[in-house]
Amino acid sequence: MAIRSINKYTVVKRFSLGKRMYDKLDTIYIQEQDIQNGEPQKVFNGEKEYVTDISSDIYLSLSKGFIVLSADNQ
Repeated sequence: MAIRSINKYTVVKRFSLGKRMYDKLDTIYIQEQDIQNGEPQKVFNGEKEYVTDISSDIYLSLSKGFIVLSADNQ
């Protein structure tokens, strides 16, 4: 099992995920996709606490105008 990296994103458009509302400029972390095994991606809040799992379809939807990769992606 390969180790997947976790990327830092900035919210640019308000949305709800895992019973939590994310506002503009909030920070979230999303684990990279596991294409080989098809496992869901884990989402963490700004405090790096686990929030929920998302499918690749949800990730693609979020990346189309709701989140952007942070410039200081660490």
